[in-house]
Amino acid sequence: MRPIAARDAAVLFLYLLVLGFSSLHLYRSPIYAMDAIQYMGNALLMEDTDMVRVHNHVYAELRSRVPNTALQGLLGNESSSPADQNRSRQERARSPLIFAEFLPLFAIRPLYNQSLWLLSKTGLGLLRSATLISVVSYFAIGVLLFVWLKRYAGMVLGFAISFLLMISPPLTEIGRDVTSDGLATLVAFAALFLIFERQRLAAGLVLLLASIFVRTDFVVLAGPTLLVCWLEKRIDLWKTAVLLLLALGSVLIIDHFAGDYGIKMLYYRNFVAVPVAPAEVSVQFSVHDYFSAFRSGVTLTVNSFFLPFLLLGTVGLASRRIRALFGVALAYVVLHFLVLPNWQERWVVVFYLCCGISAAATAGKARLVQPDRLAPAI
Repeated sequence: MRPIAARDAAVLFLYLLVLGFSSLHLYRSPIYAMDAIQYMGNALLMEDTDMVRVHNHVYAELRSRVPNTALQGLLGNESSSPADQNRSRQERARSPLIFAEFLPLFAIRPLYNQSLWLLSKTGLGLLRSATLISVVSYFAIGVLLFVWLKRYAGMVLGFAISFLLMISPPLTEIGRDVTSDGLATLVAFAALFLIFERQRLAAGLVLLLASIFVRTDFVVLAGPTLLVCWLEKRIDLWKTAVLLLLALGSVLIIDHFAGDYGIKMLYYRNFVAVPVAPAEVSVQFSVHDYFSAFRSGVTLTVNSFFLPFLLLGTVGLASRRIRALFGVALAYVVLHFLVLPNWQERWVVVFYLCCGISAAATAGKARLVQPDRLAPAI
């Protein structure tokens, strides 16, 4: 047994080493998304409500930290960008009041905003803190993925599949993006691991509900997960109903206290134009507009990584436990798209991770460590 243990330790060390180098590369080459500016503003509101000071702080840090090419894009000075986007960004950079009107759109990520503020108090600053949160989340996802996969595929095959998944564009994107997506994906993925792999239902459900406070769209992951747990008789019907109401209520409470402008503004921003002053826009978005956006979204989906990962995931449906996990992840993607028929890879990374686990379960099914079993109802 000693040679095997030594080999496993060597494989683990090598995996952590290459994952660490990949994370370091992502830290050194972040994607400075416009969303990051609003997250930084919301983080500063934890300690200062003077919008002039908040605005000056955020843009001063951008000018001192962001490379000039990326900075010009954030300031709305990029000639190749759409005119409405440039105008909106220019106004936000110029006016603290216009900047303030965008903050409610991103205040709906309360746990992320608070994490960003707390980490920035270490002296890193807001932008470096946001970059570090994304990269650390990426690294933690990679560790959790390997722990999960090796239970099915063993150390060597688990290393290979984990590494290929972690260097795929959707995964590296959330590691580079200075947004809430890395942390949100980590929390949701850890919840699925506890619920479906470790059979720790209570802890997993707590994390799943917490993921809604990092990114509210994970409410459509909570619904299918709770439904599957009830169908598998792991949780009573009345508890399922209470938890569903709690998940939906959490979204409504977050939106209310954030001052969010509602779903029509969400559709307007995604499918019509980037507003200059969202609090002052009278939004019109019809059913016809929705179906037009839906058709465009289908085209984006077909041209994305969705179909290759979907095919990858379907090969692992022999295991009942994997079928449940894959079904929940696929339901999340479908519901997310129905609510918001746009396609961004960073929104569906949880699905891609579950597809990789499904494939690993088939590739290494002879080495399955633990048989399927159900935990008692809570």
